Amino acid sequence: MKSIILYTRDLKPQNLYPKRIISPPAPNKCCPARMEVLGRPRLDEQGRRFYYKRCKVCGFALRHFLDPVGTVLTPAQNDAKVKKPTPPPVIAKDRLPPLSIHTPPRRPDPAVRKVLASRHGHRPPTPARSHGAEAGRKSAARRRR
Repeated sequence: MKSIILYTRDLKPQNLYPKRIISPPAPNKCCPARMEVLGRPRLDEQGRRFYYKRCKVCGFALRHFLDPVGTVLTPAQNDAKVKKPTPPPVIAKDRLPPLSIHTPPRRPDPAVRKVLASRHGHRPPTPARSHGAEAGRKSAARRRR
């Protein structure tokens, strides 16, 4: 079944349903909220039910199918951007170092690790100040910042 919608920029949008609908080629921002249904549901050549919808503001028209259309699955293609995980390199047995070198490194003692974790020198904690007595009031220049 041939569609009755003619998409063109040359002619003014017109609703001549059921013979012809002249529509702009692309939808506008007004279309999703202002679409109206034209006529009753029809059947296309594959037996799918649809009806025509047209924007009240700009005149954009389309066929709206009522029954869900089955999903079309395409075979996966080898994408150049997707990288497959590379296998680990194969090393010949005669090139391996002695087994004693392959022992995993020991973890350092937790007490030693705490000392190594600090990059800064030891600083004594700052004494607590009573806010009202030592802090004083902020000057007008400090309050504006």
